[in-house]
Amino acid sequence: MIKTLIIALIVCASQLFFSQKKEIYINDNFQEISKHEYNKHGENYRFQNVETDSVLYKVRVEHEGSGKLTVSNFNNLKTLLNISENNTKNIAIHYYQGLDKCNQHSDTNQYVINDIKTYIRKFKNSGSNLYFVYREKNGLKNRLKKTNWIADTSGTIENLFFRIKYPCDSAIVIFPDGSFKIFRGEHIWEKVFNTAKK
Repeated sequence: MIKTLIIALIVCASQLFFSQKKEIYINDNFQEISKHEYNKHGENYRFQNVETDSVLYKVRVEHEGSGKLTVSNFNNLKTLLNISENNTKNIAIHYYQGLDKCNQHSDTNQYVINDIKTYIRKFKNSGSNLYFVYREKNGLKNRLKKTNWIADTSGTIENLFFRIKYPCDSAIVIFPDGSFKIFRGEHIWEKVFNTAKK
């Protein structure tokens, strides 16, 4: 009896040991980083996990970042948004990747709906371009009625800026030279607006 119990415990322990996923630490550009680098805290960093069958990717996300689009990528983006190649205004994009725990009640939240109305007005008065883009419609029923949304069916914006799923909605401000400021995940509208006004 005791021998059977010991064998059962060894089998269970080995299954647990071998079934644990390998942990890999990366940044949001999919570059592997050390555990020490991952654990460095800063107000501009957030942490999230992405799982596959055998690996748990522990991602150190730079909440606000910057970069520059190639001419080709910038032109593809303008085509998606139906913007003239000669555009000299800053472009702000509010990007919805899909329904998640963070935004699951946003579609019925009057505060969120009022924010959309307020910032549509503020962007219009400032002369900046504001585009609402979604990757998937699930969870957008009411918000789709508040403004015009553009479908990112080809994944153009997602592939350029959001290669992993960030909680809530995200935003990007793109300047006429193709440089951009990105807000990955939940963000403050006023910060995006002030960036776009520059």
